[in-house]
Amino acid sequence: MISSKNILRKTLINLYLDQKLSTSAISRILECKSHVTILNYLKKYNIPRRSRLGNRISINISKETLIDLYYNKKLTQKQIAKNFGNKSTTGIHSLMKTYGLKSKSDSEFHTKYSKFDFSGNLEDKAYLLGFRLGDLNIYKVHYLIQARCSSTIKEQANLFKNIFRRYGYVNITIAKRGTYEMIVLLNDSFSFLLPKNDSVEHWILKKEKYFLSFLAGYADAEGSYYLRKPYYKHAKSGWGVFEIQSYDKGILKHISQKLQSIGIEHKFYQTKGKRIYKKEMWRLSINRKQSLWDFIKLLTPYHKHKNKINELNEVKNNLILRNSLPYCRPINL
Repeated sequence: MISSKNILRKTLINLYLDQKLSTSAISRILECKSHVTILNYLKKYNIPRRSRLGNRISINISKETLIDLYYNKKLTQKQIAKNFGNKSTTGIHSLMKTYGLKSKSDSEFHTKYSKFDFSGNLEDKAYLLGFRLGDLNIYKVHYLIQARCSSTIKEQANLFKNIFRRYGYVNITIAKRGTYEMIVLLNDSFSFLLPKNDSVEHWILKKEKYFLSFLAGYADAEGSYYLRKPYYKHAKSGWGVFEIQSYDKGILKHISQKLQSIGIEHKFYQTKGKRIYKKEMWRLSINRKQSLWDFIKLLTPYHKHKNKINELNEVKNNLILRNSLPYCRPINL
Protein backbone atom coordinates (compact mmCIF):
# COMPACT_ATOMS: atom_id res chain seq x y z
CA MET A 1 0.00 0.00 0.00
CA ILE A 2 1.33 3.41 -0.90
CA SER A 3 1.86 5.76 2.02
CA SER A 4 0.36 9.24 2.16
CA LYS A 5 3.71 10.97 1.75
CA ASN A 6 4.13 9.32 -1.69
CA ILE A 7 0.84 10.63 -3.05
CA LEU A 8 1.86 13.64 -5.08
CA ARG A 9 -0.38 16.47 -6.15
CA LYS A 10 0.61 16.14 -9.81
CA THR A 11 -0.24 12.42 -9.77
CA LEU A 12 -3.72 13.14 -8.52
CA ILE A 13 -4.21 15.93 -11.06
CA ASN A 14 -3.19 13.55 -13.85
CA LEU A 15 -5.35 10.65 -12.74
CA TYR A 16 -8.37 12.59 -11.53
CA LEU A 17 -8.61 15.66 -13.74
CA ASP A 18 -6.78 14.63 -16.92
CA GLN A 19 -7.68 10.93 -17.19
CA LYS A 20 -11.02 11.50 -15.39
CA LEU A 21 -10.68 8.35 -13.30
CA SER A 22 -12.97 7.89 -10.33
CA THR A 23 -11.65 8.12 -6.78
CA SER A 24 -12.30 4.38 -6.38
CA ALA A 25 -10.22 3.59 -9.48
CA ILE A 26 -7.40 5.85 -8.25
CA SER A 27 -7.42 4.20 -4.82
CA ARG A 28 -6.90 0.83 -6.50
CA ILE A 29 -4.07 2.14 -8.66
CA LEU A 30 -2.32 3.68 -5.67
CA GLU A 31 -3.14 0.70 -3.45
CA CYS A 32 -5.08 2.67 -0.87
CA LYS A 33 -7.58 0.99 1.41
CA SER A 34 -10.43 3.30 0.47
CA HIS A 35 -11.43 5.97 -1.99
CA VAL A 36 -11.97 8.19 1.06
CA THR A 37 -8.20 8.56 1.32
CA ILE A 38 -8.14 9.96 -2.20
CA LEU A 39 -10.99 12.35 -1.38
CA ASN A 40 -9.04 13.61 1.64
CA TYR A 41 -5.96 14.30 -0.47
CA LEU A 42 -7.96 16.06 -3.18
CA LYS A 43 -9.17 18.38 -0.45
CA LYS A 44 -5.67 18.74 1.04
CA TYR A 45 -4.11 19.73 -2.29
CA ASN A 46 -7.06 21.99 -3.22
CA ILE A 47 -7.82 19.92 -6.33
CA PRO A 48 -11.35 20.85 -7.48
CA ARG A 49 -13.92 18.04 -7.38
CA ARG A 50 -15.76 17.08 -10.54
CA SER A 51 -19.54 17.15 -10.45
CA ARG A 52 -21.40 13.86 -10.49
CA LEU A 53 -22.37 14.45 -14.10
CA GLY A 54 -18.71 14.99 -14.89
CA ASN A 55 -18.00 11.41 -13.94
CA ARG A 56 -20.10 10.16 -16.81
CA ILE A 57 -19.25 10.13 -20.47
CA SER A 58 -21.93 11.79 -22.56
CA ILE A 59 -23.84 9.31 -24.70
CA ASN A 60 -24.94 10.43 -28.15
CA ILE A 61 -27.29 7.86 -29.73
CA SER A 62 -29.96 8.53 -32.31
CA LYS A 63 -33.53 7.45 -31.61
CA GLU A 64 -33.44 4.93 -34.50
CA THR A 65 -30.23 3.33 -33.18
CA LEU A 66 -31.62 3.14 -29.65
CA ILE A 67 -34.83 1.49 -30.89
CA ASP A 68 -32.80 -1.08 -32.85
CA LEU A 69 -30.50 -1.91 -29.92
CA TYR A 70 -33.17 -1.96 -27.23
CA TYR A 71 -36.26 -3.42 -28.92
CA ASN A 72 -34.91 -5.39 -31.89
CA LYS A 73 -31.55 -6.66 -30.63
CA LYS A 74 -32.92 -6.85 -27.08
CA LEU A 75 -29.89 -5.29 -25.35
CA THR A 76 -30.46 -4.04 -21.83
CA GLN A 77 -29.93 -0.38 -20.96
CA LYS A 78 -26.77 -1.42 -19.09
CA GLN A 79 -25.41 -3.27 -22.14
CA ILE A 80 -26.11 -0.29 -24.41
CA ALA A 81 -24.37 2.09 -22.01
CA LYS A 82 -21.34 -0.20 -21.81
CA ASN A 83 -21.12 -0.42 -25.62
CA PHE A 84 -20.90 3.36 -25.72
CA GLY A 85 -18.19 3.56 -23.04
CA ASN A 86 -20.39 4.39 -20.07
CA LYS A 87 -20.87 2.19 -17.02
CA SER A 88 -24.08 3.89 -15.89
CA THR A 89 -27.55 3.25 -17.29
CA THR A 90 -28.76 6.70 -16.20
CA GLY A 91 -27.82 8.33 -19.48
CA ILE A 92 -29.64 5.66 -21.52
CA HIS A 93 -32.69 5.87 -19.28
CA SER A 94 -32.79 9.68 -19.62
CA LEU A 95 -32.32 9.44 -23.38
CA MET A 96 -35.23 7.00 -23.66
CA LYS A 97 -37.46 9.38 -21.72
CA THR A 98 -36.38 12.22 -24.05
CA TYR A 99 -37.28 10.12 -27.11
CA GLY A 100 -40.57 8.98 -25.52
CA LEU A 101 -39.53 5.31 -25.52
CA LYS A 102 -41.06 2.91 -23.01
CA SER A 103 -38.80 0.72 -20.89
CA LYS A 104 -39.61 -2.97 -21.06
CA SER A 105 -40.52 -5.08 -18.05
CA ASP A 106 -38.19 -7.69 -16.56
CA SER A 107 -40.19 -10.47 -18.21
CA GLU A 108 -39.39 -9.16 -21.68
CA PHE A 109 -35.64 -9.46 -21.02
CA HIS A 110 -35.83 -13.08 -19.83
CA THR A 111 -37.20 -14.57 -23.00
CA LYS A 112 -36.13 -14.89 -26.62
CA TYR A 113 -39.45 -13.87 -28.19
CA SER A 114 -41.39 -10.64 -27.76
CA LYS A 115 -44.29 -10.58 -25.34
CA PHE A 116 -47.35 -8.37 -25.67
CA ASP A 117 -49.81 -7.22 -23.03
CA PHE A 118 -53.28 -8.73 -22.85
CA SER A 119 -55.75 -6.63 -24.86
CA GLY A 120 -57.94 -5.85 -21.85
CA ASN A 121 -61.11 -6.86 -23.72
CA LEU A 122 -63.48 -8.32 -21.10
CA GLU A 123 -65.20 -10.73 -23.50
CA ASP A 124 -61.80 -12.14 -24.45
CA LYS A 125 -60.86 -12.30 -20.78
CA ALA A 126 -64.05 -14.19 -19.92
CA TYR A 127 -63.44 -16.67 -22.76
CA LEU A 128 -59.84 -17.22 -21.66
CA LEU A 129 -60.92 -17.83 -18.07
CA GLY A 130 -63.47 -20.40 -19.22
CA PHE A 131 -60.98 -22.15 -21.49
CA ARG A 132 -58.31 -22.05 -18.78
CA LEU A 133 -60.60 -23.62 -16.14
CA GLY A 134 -61.58 -26.30 -18.62
CA ASP A 135 -58.33 -27.29 -20.24
CA LEU A 136 -55.23 -25.18 -19.50
CA ASN A 137 -52.41 -25.62 -17.03
CA ILE A 138 -51.07 -22.24 -15.93
CA TYR A 139 -47.81 -21.71 -14.01
CA LYS A 140 -45.66 -18.79 -12.88
CA VAL A 141 -42.14 -19.14 -14.34
CA HIS A 142 -39.87 -16.39 -13.01
CA TYR A 143 -41.38 -13.18 -14.42
CA LEU A 144 -43.56 -15.01 -16.96
CA ILE A 145 -46.88 -16.83 -17.13
CA GLN A 146 -46.67 -20.24 -18.80
CA ALA A 147 -49.77 -21.75 -20.42
CA ARG A 148 -49.70 -25.44 -21.37
CA CYS A 149 -52.15 -27.85 -22.96
CA SER A 150 -52.05 -31.40 -24.28
CA SER A 151 -54.55 -32.94 -26.71
CA THR A 152 -54.96 -35.64 -29.33
CA ILE A 153 -57.09 -33.27 -31.41
CA LYS A 154 -55.40 -31.07 -34.01
CA GLU A 155 -58.18 -28.47 -33.89
CA GLN A 156 -57.46 -28.00 -30.18
CA ALA A 157 -53.84 -27.18 -31.03
CA ASN A 158 -55.02 -24.75 -33.71
CA LEU A 159 -57.36 -23.08 -31.23
CA PHE A 160 -54.56 -22.72 -28.66
CA LYS A 161 -52.33 -21.14 -31.30
CA ASN A 162 -55.04 -18.77 -32.54
CA ILE A 163 -55.82 -17.60 -29.00
CA PHE A 164 -52.26 -16.84 -27.90
CA ARG A 165 -50.13 -16.13 -30.97
CA ARG A 166 -50.72 -12.37 -30.86
CA TYR A 167 -49.35 -12.30 -27.30
CA GLY A 168 -46.27 -14.52 -27.59
CA TYR A 169 -44.55 -17.33 -29.47
CA VAL A 170 -46.64 -20.53 -29.40
CA ASN A 171 -44.67 -23.76 -29.51
CA ILE A 172 -46.54 -26.91 -30.62
CA THR A 173 -44.86 -30.32 -30.84
CA ILE A 174 -46.17 -33.85 -31.39
CA ALA A 175 -45.13 -36.21 -28.62
CA LYS A 176 -44.18 -39.86 -29.17
CA ARG A 177 -47.56 -40.90 -27.79
CA GLY A 178 -49.19 -38.87 -30.58
CA THR A 179 -50.50 -35.94 -28.55
CA TYR A 180 -50.13 -32.29 -29.46
CA GLU A 181 -48.11 -30.57 -26.73
CA MET A 182 -48.76 -26.82 -26.64
CA ILE A 183 -46.92 -24.16 -24.66
CA VAL A 184 -46.69 -20.38 -24.66
CA LEU A 185 -44.91 -17.90 -22.37
CA LEU A 186 -46.87 -14.75 -21.61
CA ASN A 187 -46.05 -11.59 -19.72
CA ASP A 188 -47.53 -10.78 -16.32
CA SER A 189 -50.58 -9.05 -17.80
CA PHE A 190 -51.95 -12.63 -17.97
CA SER A 191 -51.61 -13.21 -14.23
CA PHE A 192 -55.43 -13.29 -14.04
CA LEU A 193 -55.17 -16.84 -15.45
CA LEU A 194 -53.16 -18.16 -12.47
CA PRO A 195 -56.01 -18.92 -10.01
CA LYS A 196 -57.94 -22.13 -10.60
CA ASN A 197 -61.10 -21.77 -8.57
CA ASP A 198 -64.17 -23.98 -8.73
CA SER A 199 -66.43 -21.00 -9.39
CA VAL A 200 -67.36 -18.36 -11.96
CA GLU A 201 -66.28 -14.82 -11.12
CA HIS A 202 -69.05 -12.40 -10.17
CA TRP A 203 -68.32 -9.86 -12.93
CA ILE A 204 -68.82 -12.64 -15.51
CA LEU A 205 -72.17 -13.72 -14.09
CA LYS A 206 -73.34 -10.12 -13.87
CA LYS A 207 -73.37 -9.47 -17.63
CA GLU A 208 -74.86 -11.91 -20.17
CA LYS A 209 -72.27 -11.39 -22.93
CA TYR A 210 -69.42 -12.06 -20.50
CA PHE A 211 -71.17 -15.17 -19.22
CA LEU A 212 -71.76 -16.50 -22.75
CA SER A 213 -68.13 -15.85 -23.66
CA PHE A 214 -66.97 -17.67 -20.51
CA LEU A 215 -69.34 -20.57 -21.20
CA ALA A 216 -68.12 -20.84 -24.81
CA GLY A 217 -64.52 -21.02 -23.58
CA TYR A 218 -65.41 -23.65 -20.97
CA ALA A 219 -67.52 -25.59 -23.50
CA ASP A 220 -64.74 -25.44 -26.11
CA ALA A 221 -62.62 -27.25 -23.53
CA GLU A 222 -65.13 -29.52 -21.77
CA GLY A 223 -68.45 -29.49 -23.65
CA SER A 224 -69.85 -31.40 -26.62
CA TYR A 225 -72.77 -31.27 -29.06
CA TYR A 226 -73.88 -34.63 -30.40
CA LEU A 227 -76.81 -36.66 -31.77
CA ARG A 228 -78.33 -39.50 -29.81
CA LYS A 229 -79.74 -42.50 -31.61
CA PRO A 230 -83.51 -42.36 -32.27
CA TYR A 231 -85.81 -44.26 -29.95
CA TYR A 232 -87.96 -45.60 -32.77
CA LYS A 233 -86.83 -48.18 -35.30
CA HIS A 234 -88.05 -46.30 -38.40
CA ALA A 235 -87.40 -42.77 -37.16
CA LYS A 236 -85.74 -40.48 -39.71
CA SER A 237 -83.56 -38.68 -37.23
CA GLY A 238 -81.84 -38.87 -33.87
CA TRP A 239 -82.02 -35.98 -31.44
CA GLY A 240 -79.49 -33.36 -30.49
CA VAL A 241 -77.90 -32.75 -27.11
CA PHE A 242 -75.48 -30.28 -25.56
CA GLU A 243 -73.59 -31.65 -22.60
CA ILE A 244 -70.75 -30.85 -20.21
CA GLN A 245 -69.29 -33.46 -17.85
CA SER A 246 -66.86 -32.18 -15.25
CA TYR A 247 -65.59 -32.55 -11.69
CA ASP A 248 -65.97 -28.77 -11.30
CA LYS A 249 -69.21 -28.84 -9.35
CA GLY A 250 -69.02 -25.17 -8.37
CA ILE A 251 -68.50 -23.96 -11.94
CA LEU A 252 -71.33 -26.11 -13.31
CA LYS A 253 -73.61 -24.98 -10.52
CA HIS A 254 -73.00 -21.32 -11.38
CA ILE A 255 -73.55 -22.06 -15.08
CA SER A 256 -76.77 -23.88 -14.24
CA GLN A 257 -78.08 -20.97 -12.15
CA LYS A 258 -77.31 -18.46 -14.88
CA LEU A 259 -78.89 -20.62 -17.62
CA GLN A 260 -82.02 -20.88 -15.49
CA SER A 261 -82.14 -17.10 -15.06
CA ILE A 262 -82.09 -16.56 -18.85
CA GLY A 263 -84.74 -19.21 -19.50
CA ILE A 264 -82.69 -22.15 -20.81
CA GLU A 265 -84.23 -25.37 -19.55
CA HIS A 266 -81.58 -27.98 -18.68
CA LYS A 267 -80.58 -30.76 -16.29
CA PHE A 268 -77.79 -30.56 -13.73
CA TYR A 269 -77.01 -33.67 -11.71
CA GLN A 270 -74.32 -35.93 -10.31
CA THR A 271 -73.42 -38.92 -12.47
CA LYS A 272 -72.90 -42.39 -11.08
CA GLY A 273 -69.70 -44.35 -10.84
CA LYS A 274 -67.09 -41.86 -12.07
CA ARG A 275 -64.81 -40.55 -9.32
CA ILE A 276 -61.31 -39.08 -9.28
CA TYR A 277 -59.43 -38.12 -6.12
CA LYS A 278 -62.71 -38.69 -4.25
CA LYS A 279 -64.42 -36.05 -6.42
CA GLU A 280 -67.76 -36.78 -8.05
CA MET A 281 -68.48 -36.27 -11.74
CA TRP A 282 -71.23 -33.77 -12.56
CA ARG A 283 -73.23 -33.34 -15.76
CA LEU A 284 -75.09 -30.42 -17.27
CA SER A 285 -77.19 -31.23 -20.34
CA ILE A 286 -79.68 -29.48 -22.63
CA ASN A 287 -81.86 -31.70 -24.81
CA ARG A 288 -85.32 -30.17 -25.04
CA LYS A 289 -85.67 -28.80 -28.56
CA GLN A 290 -86.70 -25.22 -27.85
CA SER A 291 -84.13 -24.71 -25.10
CA LEU A 292 -81.39 -26.29 -27.20
CA TRP A 293 -82.27 -24.08 -30.17
CA ASP A 294 -82.30 -20.94 -28.00
CA PHE A 295 -79.02 -21.97 -26.39
CA ILE A 296 -77.33 -22.53 -29.77
CA LYS A 297 -78.47 -19.10 -31.00
CA LEU A 298 -76.99 -17.50 -27.89
CA LEU A 299 -73.65 -19.31 -27.93
CA THR A 300 -72.89 -19.48 -31.66
CA PRO A 301 -71.12 -16.05 -31.84
CA TYR A 302 -68.76 -16.96 -28.97
CA HIS A 303 -67.43 -20.42 -29.87
CA LYS A 304 -63.87 -20.57 -31.29
CA HIS A 305 -63.18 -24.34 -31.47
CA LYS A 306 -63.66 -25.57 -35.04
CA ASN A 307 -64.88 -29.02 -33.97
CA LYS A 308 -67.40 -27.56 -31.54
CA ILE A 309 -68.73 -25.23 -34.23
CA ASN A 310 -69.13 -28.18 -36.65
CA GLU A 311 -70.90 -30.24 -33.96
CA LEU A 312 -73.14 -27.27 -33.11
CA ASN A 313 -74.16 -26.88 -36.75
CA GLU A 314 -74.93 -30.60 -37.00
CA VAL A 315 -77.24 -30.37 -33.99
CA LYS A 316 -78.76 -27.16 -35.38
CA ASN A 317 -79.56 -28.86 -38.70
CA ASN A 318 -81.05 -31.78 -36.78
CA LEU A 319 -83.39 -29.40 -34.96
CA ILE A 320 -84.46 -27.83 -38.27
CA LEU A 321 -85.10 -31.30 -39.73
CA ARG A 322 -87.08 -32.49 -36.72
CA ASN A 323 -89.15 -29.32 -36.81
CA SER A 324 -90.33 -30.28 -40.30
CA LEU A 325 -91.38 -33.83 -39.38
CA PRO A 326 -95.14 -34.30 -38.94
CA TYR A 327 -94.84 -36.41 -35.77
CA CYS A 328 -92.56 -33.85 -34.00
CA ARG A 329 -93.86 -30.98 -31.96
CA PRO A 330 -92.74 -27.76 -33.70
CA ILE A 331 -90.61 -25.13 -32.01
CA ASN A 332 -90.05 -21.42 -32.71
CA LEU A 333 -87.04 -21.18 -35.00
